[in-house]
Amino acid sequence: MYQYFLMVLFAITGVSLASSVKIVRQGDEALVEIFGKYDRKKLEPGLTFLIPFVETVAYKQTLREQILNLPPQPCMTRDRLAITVEFIVYWRIIDLEKASYKVQNLKEAMLNMLILSIRTHIATLSMEELYTARHEINNALVEELDTATDPWGVKFTRVELRDFAIGTKVVQPTSIDRKEVQKLRA
Repeated sequence: MYQYFLMVLFAITGVSLASSVKIVRQGDEALVEIFGKYDRKKLEPGLTFLIPFVETVAYKQTLREQILNLPPQPCMTRDRLAITVEFIVYWRIIDLEKASYKVQNLKEAMLNMLILSIRTHIATLSMEELYTARHEINNALVEELDTATDPWGVKFTRVELRDFAIGTKVVQPTSIDRKEVQKLRA
């Protein structure tokens, strides 16, 4: 009888000790909740022991730079020309606590904010300005998105206009002139 009791006790002790050992990789961070409440405890990279059944890892994320997959976006320029733009977006979490507790679905919220900012910014430009102002567009979007996502603990590091298409024709920065823009408007 005591043998079964000791075996069960050792099994429970072994499982709880194994679950209390947490390893956080370099470049990652984790937040620990105590009985479901966050008490400002963060796990840095390395080996950590948690109190079994009391402390749990609530959120674990990388602090490295990531790419946000943005599908091609239909936009309208100031001169009423419908285009589709493609952007590459690089971002990273700078405050895991804010990123975890200030917004429910971080990537979806960032994606929606990014799409709105892109469409708003493209609507202020003419087709000709789209070629000459690529660098300014990228910088303006980074600055605008950084301000908007600061409460979420996120930093946009780069936003790059890769290319854009008018109808089904992909336009390269050096392949269009004023005559072609006039043809496209007609």
